[in-house]
Amino acid sequence: MLKSCLKFDVIQSFLPGGFRALLGMHDSDVSWSTKISRFWRHHYVERQIYIRSHGQVQFISLSPLTQAIFVGIAFAFFSWIAFSSVNVVFKEQIIASKERRYVKMQGAYEERLAQIQGAYDELNGQLVIAQERFLATTRDLEEKHRQLAALMTQRETAGTLLDRAKRRYADTSRGKANPDRSNVVLMAVDQSDDGIDVVHTSTRPIREASSEPLVTGSETIEGQTINFAALANGAESQVGSEARIEARLSSLERAQQSLITSVEETTDKRVRELKSIIAMTKVVDPDALLKKMKSSSEDGQGGPFLGLDIAGKLAGGGDDDDFEKQLFRVSKNLQRMANLENAVATMPMAEPVLFYHRSSGFGARTDPFTGRRAFHSGLDMATQYGTPIHVTGSGVVTFADWKGAYGRMVEVDYGNGFKTRYGHMSQISVKVGQKVAFRDVIGKVGSSGRSSGPHVHYEIWYNGVVRDPSKFIEAGHYVFAKQG
Repeated sequence: MLKSCLKFDVIQSFLPGGFRALLGMHDSDVSWSTKISRFWRHHYVERQIYIRSHGQVQFISLSPLTQAIFVGIAFAFFSWIAFSSVNVVFKEQIIASKERRYVKMQGAYEERLAQIQGAYDELNGQLVIAQERFLATTRDLEEKHRQLAALMTQRETAGTLLDRAKRRYADTSRGKANPDRSNVVLMAVDQSDDGIDVVHTSTRPIREASSEPLVTGSETIEGQTINFAALANGAESQVGSEARIEARLSSLERAQQSLITSVEETTDKRVRELKSIIAMTKVVDPDALLKKMKSSSEDGQGGPFLGLDIAGKLAGGGDDDDFEKQLFRVSKNLQRMANLENAVATMPMAEPVLFYHRSSGFGARTDPFTGRRAFHSGLDMATQYGTPIHVTGSGVVTFADWKGAYGRMVEVDYGNGFKTRYGHMSQISVKVGQKVAFRDVIGKVGSSGRSSGPHVHYEIWYNGVVRDPSKFIEAGHYVFAKQG
């Protein structure tokens, strides 16, 4: 029965598809397990190996599993033999192929490494350029800051002499002020032909010529306060962001530019105000006075003249030419302002007494003794007998004695062509050659010489010509407006 089945299966496997279809046999109708089972039963049946030796016949039975193991071993052996043969025969080709593949991989790796190195070098180059640009910018900003600091120092020291004069004026005014009593006394003075003119020196015009404050530590731009120290420290801490550093540096540059522009505008305004104050005297030309002060205080200098445009080309030019030119203009204006303030500080613009009645003005008047028209060379300030007389500027006493109709008189030379005289004094407190400071007491009011009562006869001389003191005093009201 088994043999007949095997024969049937073998016959079936060799039948064409058409015959198997006729017989009703389809591969699709048979499962894989059935096919494997059939293949196993067909090829791996129990076999016997007969061995005949010395007339005896023996046999060895090989089970299907043993056959499968031997087939597997044989397959592995022949596969190894085939692999070894191929490896021996094609060894050089395989090695060459591996070398080519290795060279290709190495070339790709080196190319990639070169790309990475190139990218790194480019990035490093950009970083070096950025660092150099940053260092150059910071050096420029530091130099500008140093120049601005020097400019601020120049500005702070420019008006020292005038500020000191203002403080002295304020101190003497507050220390001696007694308006109630003085007003009663002055209103009791007889009227002159000029009429009653009571002057209270603590009353000042609303207009003032004081300079505007300059901010050195910070500057306001479009409503935002920029602190220079904070900007400098912030720039150092933001090294990780070039854009942020650039923004901060730009902000610092704008702050510096705004500061110097503010200084220039303030200085120009102050120069105009000082010139207008000096011009109020009607006799002193501000430019001529500046020229005289400059020629008397200049040190030795020289060299060929080169305009700023030519000098910029010779020096190589640069983006900071505009800043340097503006800085030069501001520095010159500050020097001009300092000279003007020193000139105002040395000019006699204050009253010699605190409270007085102007009993006689400068120019034509009716002489109190003869009744005829005559020229009066000064300003008579009537006040109490023994009232202290203050010098109206800093200078040197050139006369301190009796001088005819002046009575006891003191003359003070301030330099730059200015002199003042104080007549009819009851007492002289200084001597010839003595240096006096602004608002120092040089004597007391009296009625010595050709005088009809206690007063001080005050004269101002400029370049050897007597001038109207009231013009200088009126200009001084604008100088000492905040100090009264």
